[in-house]
Amino acid sequence: MGCPIEDDGGDELILAYTARTLAPQQQVELERHLESCASCRELAEAQRQVWSALDAWSPATVSGNFDERLFRRIENEEQKVWWRRLVPLSWSWRPAVPAAVACAALMAAFLLKSPALLPETQSESQPQLEIEQVEHALDDMDMLKQLG
Repeated sequence: MGCPIEDDGGDELILAYTARTLAPQQQVELERHLESCASCRELAEAQRQVWSALDAWSPATVSGNFDERLFRRIENEEQKVWWRRLVPLSWSWRPAVPAAVACAALMAAFLLKSPALLPETQSESQPQLEIEQVEHALDDMDMLKQLG
């Protein structure tokens, strides 16, 4: 057997050994390896100490009315902060900013494209000439040339 520490996932083999979940054949092979490899032996001993500490640990007891007291305390905290009911905590200005910028850009484009809202240019402020007026003016110029 090669050194489990040097192999990928070999640490898992030592953890399974200390948790006593290895198959008997693997356990025998690993115990043989632990006799010759100091680093694996140290890791296995450290893991045994962790398992011993976990076995010795006992959780603190919880009182019978713990849930009732917890819910009462939560309710009291919610009543103290009345304004949180008005404004959701997850709401933020951040998502609204791109939408506001897009609306402003659309409004600007609409206002710039709309001819009724644009100021009059100089050609529009001059009177529009009709085609007949142009024809009469050209005819008058031809007549003046003939007379001159």
